Amino acid sequence: MLDHVRTHEEYLSFMLPRIGKFFLEKPGQVLFYLDAALKAYVMNLDRGIEILQGCYSKDFGRPAEFDPVDMLRSLVLMVSLGITSITKWADNLTKSDVLAVLSGFEPGKTPSMSAYYDFWNRLWLEDIRLRKKRKLRLRKKGKKPKNVKKGEKLPNRRPGVVDRLVRSFRKGRFFSTKRPERLLQELFTRVFVLGSRDRDIIPADMVLAGDGSPFESCSSPYGVPACDCRRKGIFQCDCARRYSDVYANWGYDSSRNVYFWGRNLYTLSCVNGEAELPVFLRFGQGSRHDSVLLAFSVVEAWPLFSEAGLNVSIFVGDSAHDAYPLYTLLDDYGSKPVIGLKNKLSSFLPLNEQGIPLCPKGFLMQYWGFDEKKSRFKWRCPKITGKKRNRDRIGCDTPCSDSSYGYSCYTKPEWDRRIFTDIPRGSALWKKLYKRRSASERVNKRYNDFGLDTTRVRENCYWYHLAHLAAMNMHLEAWVKQELEISGLDKKELLLRFLGISTAAVYA
Repeated sequence: MLDHVRTHEEYLSFMLPRIGKFFLEKPGQVLFYLDAALKAYVMNLDRGIEILQGCYSKDFGRPAEFDPVDMLRSLVLMVSLGITSITKWADNLTKSDVLAVLSGFEPGKTPSMSAYYDFWNRLWLEDIRLRKKRKLRLRKKGKKPKNVKKGEKLPNRRPGVVDRLVRSFRKGRFFSTKRPERLLQELFTRVFVLGSRDRDIIPADMVLAGDGSPFESCSSPYGVPACDCRRKGIFQCDCARRYSDVYANWGYDSSRNVYFWGRNLYTLSCVNGEAELPVFLRFGQGSRHDSVLLAFSVVEAWPLFSEAGLNVSIFVGDSAHDAYPLYTLLDDYGSKPVIGLKNKLSSFLPLNEQGIPLCPKGFLMQYWGFDEKKSRFKWRCPKITGKKRNRDRIGCDTPCSDSSYGYSCYTKPEWDRRIFTDIPRGSALWKKLYKRRSASERVNKRYNDFGLDTTRVRENCYWYHLAHLAAMNMHLEAWVKQELEISGLDKKELLLRFLGISTAAVYA
């Protein structure tokens, strides 16, 4: 049961006098956590109170010992210091009065490890019994993908899956309406994404760039055998096994040209603001393709942004997103695609006034139908196909192709959204927007600054929490940077202003 949730103003009235007293007595301890103190001051979580209150009962049960807003603030500060272990963080709070007060707790009365895990489970909309049952599920030993070209991303395991997904979405069939992470994503959007918009760091009309980032799991890719083959003397079998990280599988990291066992974190980043910041996060298995993750992200994130008063005008992506269904899906949601082509366009044949291509010898090609799946017209050699009287009129002793099928080519219709995009492909504006795609890669690298590359968690719940906490810190750093630019002070002077301590008093 939850009686009262403390507002940001109430938190500041609790925190500032105590930190000011610590600073005058032992300034070194406060300055050691200078960045965390500045983040705690600007971290206004009032917009998330309604969501956090909904995680607790209003009428019955034992009263919550710790305020959920303080619990969230404490976890954000934990990841800010590069700590991803709840056990280690709970121990640090008992040893450091400064960290306890910055989190919003009285020294000597801080949450235990189990209290933090309980808070995480409340924000995760999945029955914990299902999670335990899933851990006991058996599956076959995972195998590394084959036929992967060096420097290229892993292809889709199921060809045509993006097309099937988009057709289902357009029919109103959504597979992720009960996804357990949606409450965490909504909290992140309300508090931090809208907070950056209010500070004019992110515009209301956003240009988003999407890209995936591989994260290795600390679990074993070999699993634990559940059979009795070892007793029979068989030490290499293909029987079903039990895995501690049930969502991990084999993927391929094209940037490092290595295979990894883990998952893929797909991030949508705003690239047209004062800072490059993440606005939506979604995990997939290590083998999950970026195009599939974008399809899910569009139907999940775009309505969430719309409810928050945000609009996605342009989406920028690399060639991994180059699929006809994604152009259609983005068009349905009113976003203009700026996506690189997977294959370079072949040289165009000359066309006549009616748009019919001419063969290398200058004769009109013969129309051979329209391919709806690839959205293109097919043309064949007029000497081999067509009516006999027309073939006889063509004098060509040296055919362009040795094949009996003859020379063939393709043309695109003017309504093809992949080639003839709303922003003309290859124009100066298109190239300028496509250059911003690299911002998503810089955002993905920032996760490692907060320890996600060395974390030891296995469950999907904890991966989502740590990734969102890292994204929250990216927004807070942008807020602190803005405060420094507006005030013209350095970090120490800004903290003294927040604490109401004059510089003269410090050096007196």
